[in-house]
Amino acid sequence: MRKLLELEVPARAESLKPLRDAIEGALERAGVAPEARQRLKLVVDEAAANVIRHAYGGRGEGEMEITVAITRGWLRIVLRDRAPPVDPARIQPRDLSECRPGGLGINFIDASVERWRIAPLKRGCGNRLTMFKRLRAARAGETTGERE
Repeated sequence: MRKLLELEVPARAESLKPLRDAIEGALERAGVAPEARQRLKLVVDEAAANVIRHAYGGRGEGEMEITVAITRGWLRIVLRDRAPPVDPARIQPRDLSECRPGGLGINFIDASVERWRIAPLKRGCGNRLTMFKRLRAARAGETTGERE
C-alpha cells in the first residue's frame, strides 16, 4: 500500500476547500486523469459535507480524517469521522425520479467508483466510508459504480 494523503480536518464547512485541494494533489500524484480527479474530488466533497451536516449536525464540532492510498492497482479513499454511528442500511441512493433538491451524494458515489461501503466503527465511536476506484479506470477517466 502506498499512502498518498492522510489528513485530519475539523468538521466545518471552511474545511471543505482545503480538503478538496489536498484530494486534488493526491489524485494528481497518483496519475488520475483530470476528469476523474474532478469527479472524485466532488464525491469526497459531498461525502464530507454530509458528515458535517448530518453526522455532526452542522455544529462545527468534531473531526474528519481522509486517507488516500494505492493498493494492488486500486485507489482507496477513506473518510472517517467520530460522530454517532449510522445504520449502513439507511444509506441508499435517492430515487432520481423524485423531483427535489439535494440528497445525491450516494448517487454520485455510485456513478464514480467501482465499490464502496460505509460501516460504523467499533465501540460506537464514528463511521468509515471506504471507496475503491480501479486505478487504470481512473487514469483513463472511466466510471462505473457498484455498492459493495
